[in-house]
Amino acid sequence: MLAAISTQNWISAGLISLAAVLAVALLHRMRDAIVNRFDFRDYVVDTARRILIGIILVVAFLYVLQLLEVELSPLLGGLGISSIIVAVALQPVFGNLVGSILLHGSRYFRPGDQIETNGIVGTVIDISFRSVELLNFDGVRVYVPNLKVLDAPLTNQTADELRRTTLRFQVSYDSDLRETQKVTTRALRLVDGIADMPAAEILVENFEDSGISMMARFWHPSEELSARWIVSEAAIAIRETLAENDITIPYPHLVVQNGSDRAPSRNDDDADHSVNPFHQPDSSRPKEDR
Repeated sequence: MLAAISTQNWISAGLISLAAVLAVALLHRMRDAIVNRFDFRDYVVDTARRILIGIILVVAFLYVLQLLEVELSPLLGGLGISSIIVAVALQPVFGNLVGSILLHGSRYFRPGDQIETNGIVGTVIDISFRSVELLNFDGVRVYVPNLKVLDAPLTNQTADELRRTTLRFQVSYDSDLRETQKVTTRALRLVDGIADMPAAEILVENFEDSGISMMARFWHPSEELSARWIVSEAAIAIRETLAENDITIPYPHLVVQNGSDRAPSRNDDDADHSVNPFHQPDSSRPKEDR
């Protein structure tokens, strides 16, 4: 069969093979230029390069077989069912691979950002072919599949330099609200880490059962560990300021009524038929002989 193939087909097959090899070599040489020019991560460019190389080699291989008059129908027919099975089995793998490329292309976050996704909060360490690697604030590494990151709501806590926290507290009804606003605002301005602009503010929120609800709103750096420390210092500052100015923080009251405080009923005039649960019969009396 090979003897029947024309010289022109042999030459064409050789040229196509050579072109495929040159295209692969060109992709290898262009890698660094693409990374430096478009600011892509190395493994993203490597992934795209591997996909392109695979496409080039497959297309070149099939075209060469066609020029050499090799029958592809039996081969493709035998691979058809196997390809379907393999495609279904590898669907999550390919999905996460595509998800990795999409995450890098969209730039929702980068390594070093602190994000919240799928109920997990942590610092992004890496975005691999399969998952996003997070380091939570207890030092535990968590791997979230790329497809789940794309499908779930995502919060990038460090996308901006500052973020705002609302801290709620209560004061008693006899408190001077404007004086409370003044002294607590002054106290927040002295806390390290709270931004001067936008300025911290104290607002009256609502009238509760036990007191008047107020809220302290202030801006601080977005980094989570720093934010936690600043919020803690703000709460301490508010508590100490209220105590120094004799402003009471109320607490819920619970009224407990004793049974003796109940309203009298008409059965109270009757004999007391209550039974003492702790009473025991006198066992010292002799039993009557029957």
